[in-house]
Amino acid sequence: MNLASALFFTALSYPPLQASPAQFGSQLEATRVSSAPVIDGVLDESFWARIPEATGFRQREPMEGSAATERTVIRIAYDDAMLYLAAELFDSEPSLIRATELRRDDTLDSDDRFTVLLDTFHDHRNAFVFRVNPLGTRFDATVRDERSRVRADWDEQWEASARITEAGWVVEMAIPFKILRFQGTDGEQEWGLNFERVIKRRNETAHWAGWSLDYQFTNVSQAGHLSGLAGITQAERIRIRPYLVSGVERLGAVAAPTGTDGVLEVGIDDLKLALTSNLTADFTVNPDFAQTEVDQQRVNLTRFSLFFPEKRQFFIEGGDAMRAGINMLHFGPPPLELFYSRRIGLSGGTPQSILGGGKLTGKVAGFDIGVLSVRTDDVMGPLGSDIITPGETFAVGRIRKEILGRSYIGGIVTSREGDGSYNRVAAADANLVVADHLQIGAMLARSFDSSPGGDGWVKHAAAQWRDDFLQAGFTVLDISADFDPGIGYVSRRERMMGGSFSLRPRPASERIRQLEFSPSLVYFHDDQRDLQTRRATLRLGATLESGDVVRLDVRNRVDVLEAPFLISQGVTLTEDRYEWTSVNLEVRTFNGRTLQATVSGEVGSFWSGTKRSLSLSATARPNPNLSLQPSYRLNDVDLPEGSFTTHLVGLRTNLSVTGSFLTSAFLQYNSSGNLVAIQVRLNYIFRQIDNIYLVYNDTRFTDGVYKGLSNRSLVFKVTYSVHR
Repeated sequence: MNLASALFFTALSYPPLQASPAQFGSQLEATRVSSAPVIDGVLDESFWARIPEATGFRQREPMEGSAATERTVIRIAYDDAMLYLAAELFDSEPSLIRATELRRDDTLDSDDRFTVLLDTFHDHRNAFVFRVNPLGTRFDATVRDERSRVRADWDEQWEASARITEAGWVVEMAIPFKILRFQGTDGEQEWGLNFERVIKRRNETAHWAGWSLDYQFTNVSQAGHLSGLAGITQAERIRIRPYLVSGVERLGAVAAPTGTDGVLEVGIDDLKLALTSNLTADFTVNPDFAQTEVDQQRVNLTRFSLFFPEKRQFFIEGGDAMRAGINMLHFGPPPLELFYSRRIGLSGGTPQSILGGGKLTGKVAGFDIGVLSVRTDDVMGPLGSDIITPGETFAVGRIRKEILGRSYIGGIVTSREGDGSYNRVAAADANLVVADHLQIGAMLARSFDSSPGGDGWVKHAAAQWRDDFLQAGFTVLDISADFDPGIGYVSRRERMMGGSFSLRPRPASERIRQLEFSPSLVYFHDDQRDLQTRRATLRLGATLESGDVVRLDVRNRVDVLEAPFLISQGVTLTEDRYEWTSVNLEVRTFNGRTLQATVSGEVGSFWSGTKRSLSLSATARPNPNLSLQPSYRLNDVDLPEGSFTTHLVGLRTNLSVTGSFLTSAFLQYNSSGNLVAIQVRLNYIFRQIDNIYLVYNDTRFTDGVYKGLSNRSLVFKVTYSVHR
């Protein structure tokens, strides 16, 4: 029996996880109303006074379990179509309420804010999140498997209005049942429910339920209950979102430069069919290649490829249902994702048209399912000459079964096929919560490829304990050299073994909120068990009551090069064993200030020489309409093989004329990539999920083969959703 199997069967020997008392400590009843309120932030409808209240918020921070410093009152009503929520957030100093952000879907981390969590399946693990600041700016997201990071790519139609008053601030929300998923039933439903309020100037967070420091707001199992929902349905619906892209582009910095060409694309970003209240089908035809988005530049001083997030809407929405990767103790960027959608429709970085695709996501008979199929078109040579890259068919099938309260077991199959070749991957995984804070994960995967050398294995097992005071765990990940996920991402094909231990006490101090002492050690071996990399880190940190954070990292690293490594243009490291040590100091100021900044500096040895690094970033919000985000990173490397310096400069400017008319400019300079890039975007949200974009992109190369040449485009895009 291998380690993964042993962990799995050990977990099954435990009794099912019982809900903690906090889960049942808060109850609220929704009241059916015959007329809809006006969502204007004024609670002048007479029925609000007759509806049961939710009060009794308690601090999570800074004084765990103490009554919140300001009173909050919540009421919930509903009719056949909508869930209505009214929140009165009293404040003894309303002039100090922080409200600085107008941009839709900003996380609102710098503002006072109010958040609602709805566990509509009442499965104590998945939820919808709706957040509003005192300006009425909206943010929506989903929680999956109680992960601490919400998925902000979910974007739907709902209403909210907020206004600051002499007594504090008031929020009204209207959430359509049709945007939610829940069990279809004729009887009364019970949902999980929680609220979070942040008073930014006090660095205070308060919850209605589940306020223990050992849990996050996204720990859905700690939520309270919403009852009284009777006779609600999510009627079958259809929504189609076609798009039009028009513009011009001039590609001067490519192998075969073109003149100014017109751009005209028409397609369907998403055709959504709600088959049942908890099962949705999506289809796309010639989806947009995210012309309105741009990747952030990065400098890569490692031997391994970088991981960039997906930006295409069809793959973003519902993509979490098909995710299967290493989600705990991976000590850096994800080392493995079995489904990495950026590999679909991109051939060597060149867009490859997607003829069409479809996916099915939701719950069936207690199983979470996700199925996707996409077909790409041939890439033709200039003037329709020979095919350069043939089209391919991509398919993914993912299934998971919830067990033992907050645990699951699952499997995934991926397929990539075209031009007579194929690649397939089959995997099984499990994530088991055997106590409130102990989590065990395991995965076994196998790749099958038509070409020699593509059949390999992945074996993974990990366990971690996480609470507010102690975080500790270990992981083993073995990726064989011949493992090839055709639609996946692999950072390095080696065996990784690592462990971490973190103590985070909260001293009785007026200035220090929490301290951190965190050593970790990671080894990478090849299939002959020869050391390839060793990373040892000791972190000492302090979070102050003011919200400022100070961290000191001492890092020791060993790397074994078995082949020459071109680390920079003209600088090549030879085969050898290298060891170096560095010290990094980071200071991050409280994000509730008008100016928030992060400064870090690193000095020490590096490969065969030395390196000095400096990183600066800031966010300035002088008023709700304007934000500035400058950044700069310097690497000054001095090696016997050669010296070089890299500069990475960025400036993102956001001007929100109104909550619906947004403009932004993003300027980037990357000395290692020899380029200057700028994107200017005008965005008008004329309906809640429909946009008009006007985007200018310009990438100019400052050195190398394309020195002085540039790629430019001016693109207009509009989407218009039709639904019932």
